[in-house]
Amino acid sequence: MLLIINIIILIHSTKKKLQNLFKKFTYGLFKVLYGRIDGYKDISKISDSKILISEIDNVFKYKIYIIKKARLYTDTINDTAFIHDQKVINGPSFQIRNTNFSKIENNIVFEKGTPRVQKRLKGRVLSLLSGGAGNYNYWHWLFDILPRIKIIAGKFHINQINYFLLPNNSKRFQRETLELMGIPEKKQLSSLKYRHIIADEIVSCDHPYVTNNNATFAIQNLPQWIIDWLRQKLTKNLNLNDSNFPSKFYIDRGDASPNISKLRQIVNEKEVIDKLSKHKFKVIKLSDYSITDQIKLFFNAKKIVGLHGAGFANVMFSNADLKMLELKPSGAGKMCENLAKKCNVGYDCISVVPEKYNLNNQMGHIRIDLNLLEKKL
Repeated sequence: MLLIINIIILIHSTKKKLQNLFKKFTYGLFKVLYGRIDGYKDISKISDSKILISEIDNVFKYKIYIIKKARLYTDTINDTAFIHDQKVINGPSFQIRNTNFSKIENNIVFEKGTPRVQKRLKGRVLSLLSGGAGNYNYWHWLFDILPRIKIIAGKFHINQINYFLLPNNSKRFQRETLELMGIPEKKQLSSLKYRHIIADEIVSCDHPYVTNNNATFAIQNLPQWIIDWLRQKLTKNLNLNDSNFPSKFYIDRGDASPNISKLRQIVNEKEVIDKLSKHKFKVIKLSDYSITDQIKLFFNAKKIVGLHGAGFANVMFSNADLKMLELKPSGAGKMCENLAKKCNVGYDCISVVPEKYNLNNQMGHIRIDLNLLEKKL
C-alpha cells in the first residue's frame, strides 16, 4: 500500500513539473512572437491618442481613453493590459488584487507576457472589461459593465463602434440585455475567446462607480444615475403592468453557480419555504424568466423574500409599494439594502451569523429563526 501511495505522489509531482515546464515554454514562445513588455507609459506619450471627459448629471466625471494602433491582453479575471510599443498604458489598464486596483507594475503581462494568439480587428473596439465578476454575475454585469455604454455615449454613438469587447456574452441575461441596449450580436466579442487583440483604435473608460479604489464600499453605494439609466434603457417600450406574475414570491437560488450555492445556503430552507407557502408566497427561480419577464416580475411584486444574491438587482424595476425581506449572512454588507433605499422600496432583513463557512464576508450557511420570519412577514 505504501508503495502505491509513493507511486501516486511521484506521478502527481512529475505531472506538475511537466505542466510548469510547458507553461514556461509557452510563455517564452509568445514572448519571442510578440516581444517582452518592458515598462509602462501615460497615454499622453502616444501620438493621435487622447483622453476625453464624460460628465453625467453635472456631478460625475469619467475619463474616456482613445488609443490608436494598440493591443489589449486580458487574463479575463484580474488583469487587462492596453499595450503600445511594448509598454503598458497607465489609466485604462487594470490589475485587481484583493478586490482593489493595484499598481500598474503588478500587471500580469510583465511576468507572463501575452501568451495568446493575437487577433487583428479593423476599426474601433470599445472595451467593456472590468474584472472577472462581470463574466457570469448578474449584479456586476448590470452595474459594472453596461453603464460604460452610457459613459461613452456622449462622445460616440453605438453605430460608431465596430466591436464591443465584453467579459462574456454566453449567458442568457447578457445576450438579452445587450439586445435591449441595441448592440447587434455581430458586434459582440467575448474576452473568453478574444483575450489578445490588436486594433486600429481601442476605447475604454473609467469604472462606473469605483472611483476611490475601495470596491467594497463603492458597490454598496451605487451612483443614482446608474440605477436611473438602467431602468430607463431596459424598460423602454415594455408594458410593465401584468397580472400574470405573482405578487408575492421567494427567490430560490438553486440555479446559482455551484461554487456560490455551495458556500451560501439557508440550512433550514425547506422549513422557510413551508412557512412562506402558508402566506401564499410562490417559489421561483429567476433563471426560468427572460430579462423582460424578470423586470415585469419585480415591477408587479408586492412582497419578495430571498437569500442575499445578485437577483436583488432587479429591485430597481420595482414599484415603491414593494416590501422586500433579505435573508443574509451577517458579513454580507448593505449593497441590497442601499439599492432598495435608492429605489424607494421597503426594505427589511434577517441577518444571521453563519454556522459554517464563516469567512467574514457574504458567504456562509445560515439558519433562519422561523418565529422571527413570521414576525417579519
